[in-house]
Amino acid sequence: MKWLSRIRRRVALALRLADLHVRSRRMKYKLGLLGRRQLALTQEIAWLETRRRNPMTPATTGRPVHDARTGPIWIHAPWRAGSTYVWNKFRSCPQYLAFYEPFHEALETVTQAAVASATATSWPSGHPPLDAPYYHEFEPLLAPGGGVRGFEHALPYTYYFVNDEPLPQQQAYLNGLVAHAHAAGRRAVFGFCRSTGRVAWFRRHMPGVHIALTRDGLGLWRSAYGRSQTLGDLYFVTRPLIILLTSRRDPWIADYLATLDLDPVPRLSDAGAAQREAERLAIRDPDLAMRAFAAVFALGTALSQRHADIVMPIEALSTEVGRRSLTASLAGRFDVALDWSDCTVPVCTARAGEESFLDYWHAALRHAEACIPDPHGPAHKPERRNPMPAHPVPGAVCSPANPPRLISLKRAPKGGQALSEGG
Repeated sequence: MKWLSRIRRRVALALRLADLHVRSRRMKYKLGLLGRRQLALTQEIAWLETRRRNPMTPATTGRPVHDARTGPIWIHAPWRAGSTYVWNKFRSCPQYLAFYEPFHEALETVTQAAVASATATSWPSGHPPLDAPYYHEFEPLLAPGGGVRGFEHALPYTYYFVNDEPLPQQQAYLNGLVAHAHAAGRRAVFGFCRSTGRVAWFRRHMPGVHIALTRDGLGLWRSAYGRSQTLGDLYFVTRPLIILLTSRRDPWIADYLATLDLDPVPRLSDAGAAQREAERLAIRDPDLAMRAFAAVFALGTALSQRHADIVMPIEALSTEVGRRSLTASLAGRFDVALDWSDCTVPVCTARAGEESFLDYWHAALRHAEACIPDPHGPAHKPERRNPMPAHPVPGAVCSPANPPRLISLKRAPKGGQALSEGG
């Protein structure tokens, strides 16, 4: 029995040594983490001291001064509408400093290493080749511990449907980016995928040239849903659900969502919980995900059309007529003529099985048109028009509901539509 006792003692000793090894590794990790935090804090203190001695210009908090030829260019688009393509066209011109998705949630914690690794080829993006990583322009604005200075947690989704409040933090953050571009002697360009729900706020508080980049709803849905089916990527399908779960809303937007039976979706304040809940809903209730997608992007389409200086339907950039019309719309607003000849986004035609989405999309467009306050007068309720057919014939062109009224929302000359898969 002595040998058994020796084995037990050796096993116990081995277990104790293994436990000590694990604890040692944990302690080493915690010490390393504390060291990195101390370094980040030291760097942050040094940066604040530098700011105290050399304060930034007032333009970072107030409204920057500019004219029509030097003011910022704001590109408002939904996801998967070709915004990366259009943004990259401006970025390729040296007179512009083009910021990619300034409201992207990644900017809250992004580091220099993350900036370097985020490229068009680091994920199956469908984006055109880029000369630099997506967030390259933000590098000089990174805080020592990570994240873009001035970025706050509420920017991506909490403020998505807020148009009637001043939002001074949001304005200061954007003005800081404009001032940074101005200090570099360049004109600021912004490519957004999280701004269409608040374009009215932008029009009121952020002067410059506002471009509404639009894509037919069926094209948006096919791109987002197709990725979820072929790549298992739920990101673009779940964005509207996350917006409904986390956003504050102006009263008229709440009425719009209630009309579509979407306002009762529960509210969540934790981003991680919202992501998990959105993924759960998208898998458990695909019809809800489809309705949310149609509602969020239809309202954004109507809002951006009404408040933009230029409406740029992405499909039109693939046609010669559309490109000529857009060139005429842009004449005098920019310093260079951009080449859109490589756009390849066709107009979507309906297929069998897509009737439900088209019903939701057309209904949402009609309600959006009716609820948006007129920027040039009191809120109005336009007259009812003949509804779209309940089920468009497969193969027919998928066009917006009530096209005459929606076209009249465009404040720019009538143009074509278009661009390449991405956004």
